Amino acid sequence: MRKSLFGFKRFWLLLALLLGIIFLLSLRPVQILLQTAPDIPRALPAEPALKHNNRSDWNKDKWRFGEAMQAELYGQFPSSLSIKIDTVTKLEKPAEISAAEIEVWSLMVTTKSDPNGRHLDFVLLKPEKPNDLETVILAQTFCPIHNVVPLSGVPAPQNITFSCDGNSFFSSIMHYFFGRYIVSPPLNEILNAGYAIGVLFPPQYIADSPEAAQRDLDSLFSDLSADERPGTLMVWAALSAELAGSLQNDFDSIVAWGHSRYGKTAILAALSSRDIDGVIAHQSGTAGASLSRNKPGETLADLIAQYPHWLGLNARKYSDNPAVLSFDQHHLIAALAPRPILLGNARRDVWSDPEGAFRAALAANKIYDLYVSEGMTADRLDEFRPADDISFWIRPGTHGIVEEDWPAFLAFLKAHFP
Repeated sequence: MRKSLFGFKRFWLLLALLLGIIFLLSLRPVQILLQTAPDIPRALPAEPALKHNNRSDWNKDKWRFGEAMQAELYGQFPSSLSIKIDTVTKLEKPAEISAAEIEVWSLMVTTKSDPNGRHLDFVLLKPEKPNDLETVILAQTFCPIHNVVPLSGVPAPQNITFSCDGNSFFSSIMHYFFGRYIVSPPLNEILNAGYAIGVLFPPQYIADSPEAAQRDLDSLFSDLSADERPGTLMVWAALSAELAGSLQNDFDSIVAWGHSRYGKTAILAALSSRDIDGVIAHQSGTAGASLSRNKPGETLADLIAQYPHWLGLNARKYSDNPAVLSFDQHHLIAALAPRPILLGNARRDVWSDPEGAFRAALAANKIYDLYVSEGMTADRLDEFRPADDISFWIRPGTHGIVEEDWPAFLAFLKAHFP
């Protein structure tokens, strides 16, 4: 009798486990996680198509698309946002980082509605330079700057809600799920390759949570109507755009770099500033380099549901039908021409839609051709050509920054900013 009862319980446990697995597999996010991006794009490049035969016509349309992207998706670029450098502190050269100089900039960020401003920190690491002309990577990071550059003298922001300290539980989770370089890039490899790198943590200025971000936006941009107010992506992009103006006198080239949400802001920053000479947008996904129309993975509605503060208020009008947007993401890539851009991806990161980013790049090629630029010569997602002005990188794995990524980024930099 006891044996029979044990078998009965085991049957129901196995049945419950089987039903649980079936339920999980029925969920759309899980189904997407199990997918793999194709080697060859399965759809035409993009709609609406770019049909321009000369730069003059394109420049008129580029202005129109720029207005549309602000009005329909991102909110207005915060033109009143200004950055003033209060102090620059030079740190002693540490043994563990091969930098010639490390500077901590104390910044004050003001807007028309916030003339007293908010404090923002920025760390700049310069290499042992072989000549007087340098390229700086302007990076927005997921972790506070004292975690990204873990040195004495790099301040910990006072108004943040988490830390990525090396021994913390949060840091371990970040590394496990998002790769060895999610907290900090390989600083020595970057510096030894001859590149400077500057680091800022955008949530130090505007929090990355819906409620807190909305309070910040209402306070910082009360001079704008609710429909005009930028989302946090546009404000974060403005920080890099303004910093580029402060860096351009000391550097020959400035490359905006970012992963995921900060891949989106890297593109927006370059669109907003001619001081930015190139972009590395890694796994930027929806509202980044990947098309909004006809896509797998994260939809515009998904993004707005989870991160309503990222985009402007008007984006909600298009969330269920992005086909009625008057532009798509290939227009953003095309508007960067002829500046080089690298689009980083991972094969199992279908949520970020690598195929959609590849299709967007194909569609932007025509505009790069107008500038007698190489554009993208790859026909497949797995053809990495770092010398192309639209360079597409895809690796095995999922969403994050792993060991294979930075050699690809540096190969792109060496091809365009040697």
